Amino acid sequence: MTPKGKLCLIALCWLCAVSPASADGLLAVIIDDVGYSAALGERTLALPGAFTLAVLPKAPHSARLARLAAEQGKEVMLHNPMSNTRGLPLDPGGLTETMDKAGFLAVLKENFELIPEAQGLNNHMGSLLTQEAVPLGWLMEFLNTRGAYFIDSRTTAATRAWETAQRYQVPSLPRDVFLDHDREPEQILHQLGLAVSMAKTRGYAVAIGHPYPETLAALEHLPAMLNGARVELVSISDLLGAVPYSLPRVATGNCLAPPYALQLHFEDPTESVEIPLPDIQQAIKRELPYTDLVYAEQD
Repeated sequence: MTPKGKLCLIALCWLCAVSPASADGLLAVIIDDVGYSAALGERTLALPGAFTLAVLPKAPHSARLARLAAEQGKEVMLHNPMSNTRGLPLDPGGLTETMDKAGFLAVLKENFELIPEAQGLNNHMGSLLTQEAVPLGWLMEFLNTRGAYFIDSRTTAATRAWETAQRYQVPSLPRDVFLDHDREPEQILHQLGLAVSMAKTRGYAVAIGHPYPETLAALEHLPAMLNGARVELVSISDLLGAVPYSLPRVATGNCLAPPYALQLHFEDPTESVEIPLPDIQQAIKRELPYTDLVYAEQD
């Protein structure tokens, strides 16, 4: 279904989104932290379907993987490091609340020049900066000028990013579900089932995961889960074109993704992880928590 076709099917309910003729809901899955590992990045690219890749601006393999993703028809966004409340060091290309406007915008401009395929941006860490109105205003002003979108990873419940994006008329959605804050395979499948169930029940959902072997193995089951729930996997751009993104969202989970998370622990990044297919019908019938959880950022 084309984006134009989806735009004609916007739901009239405040809490529901599009219901395309072929599906009961839309799910966008973002894979963060692309660029650290060539092998894991290439495995991510091999996933079938409209996954959106969030690419770090200056990681060793970022530029090549972003180019390959665009060539293969996958959407790319910039995964921009931002200051956090725990004082964790930032990757190159990071944004902080201590920068002046000129320096802040210069970093943003360079990051997009390094990843020209990026159609939007989400935050890597950012539990501090996404609470700060002034730098958020600079960010949204910049994105508005570029015609780019913003996805709030929601690494803190105190984020002000979505409301700031609305003021600057920047298309924006917050993350609903983190897939792999717990990297146990069964828990990843649980979160994936929650995302599919939310998309089916509410009409749409945004999930974020990382290119861990366990996550990639779980995502291999996604087509069967989507078919069982009549949910369609779409890119972030298509989702933004199809849902009322002026509405606030709720979200579940925390992000366990420090900058070194994809550089350590993998003796063989191409290792196979066996994960059994979950009970699809149980996954899509699970009760959903429509309230924010307490956030204890682990970025």
